[in-house]
Amino acid sequence: MRGRACVMVGQTIRVLLVEDDLGFAGLLDEWLVELSGHPTTILPSRILVTQVDSLSKALQQMDGTEFDILLVDLNLPDSVGLETFERIRNRNVDYPVIVLSGLDDESLAIQAVRSGAQDYLVKNTIDGNLLFRSIRYALERHTLHRELEQVREKERRQREQGSLDRLSDRNVSRIASRMLGIQELKGGYPDQFARIAAQLGEILDKLLQMRTHKVVFNISDDLKQISEELGFLRCGPRDVVDIYLATLELRETPGNPIKNESIHEECRYLAFELMGRLVSFYRPYALGGDG
Repeated sequence: MRGRACVMVGQTIRVLLVEDDLGFAGLLDEWLVELSGHPTTILPSRILVTQVDSLSKALQQMDGTEFDILLVDLNLPDSVGLETFERIRNRNVDYPVIVLSGLDDESLAIQAVRSGAQDYLVKNTIDGNLLFRSIRYALERHTLHRELEQVREKERRQREQGSLDRLSDRNVSRIASRMLGIQELKGGYPDQFARIAAQLGEILDKLLQMRTHKVVFNISDDLKQISEELGFLRCGPRDVVDIYLATLELRETPGNPIKNESIHEECRYLAFELMGRLVSFYRPYALGGDG
């Protein structure tokens, strides 16, 4: 999930304005240019505005450009109503959104705020100071929300990492390996280890695409193939954790904590899924079957 860090005073604030009424868009742009960068204004930062007149053009801009905040009219030529906001939210970007509404669609704007928009402005009541104040508070609230989510995510990650560590205690794994006469996958079979970590990374990519672009992949067969190979190699939970950590190292993006949170979340899911499949693979042997 993309998004910039907290905007500091003096930095340029990049605004994506999604509005098909060119006259109104020009008025907003004029206010922003006139009042930005002045220390006496509510938001003493330079503002750079990119204006588009449709949702499809907005999504194209979001794919290739970083923004700090979006000003969005809900009723556009190619998207109408709450769907406009939902399609932006489902784009897996971490931008605060201020909804622009007319008097006849104010209720839709309120629904958008309940769904995650930072604020809404009724068009015929907006002036420059109100616009600046809304942008400033939206950025501040969004930053606080991100910081809180990062703290919660860190705590959740620590709890889940603790669960993984308990499931795969390295001392127990080493004792079991010596008793069975086998080596840990990472140290004993580095080529297979690297290949399996790369395969898990490809599955992780598919999961992220399913999450962000609403596409469908059948990852069950891929996981089955990996879990069976791990079983034939007589791997244990510690090996799965090592593969999980190696996959994270391959896929993490420096300087993008929001995207990395998604990567960690989906990769943890894959690690637990592999452990469960390994248990199923070993169960017939534990029960005295022929496998």
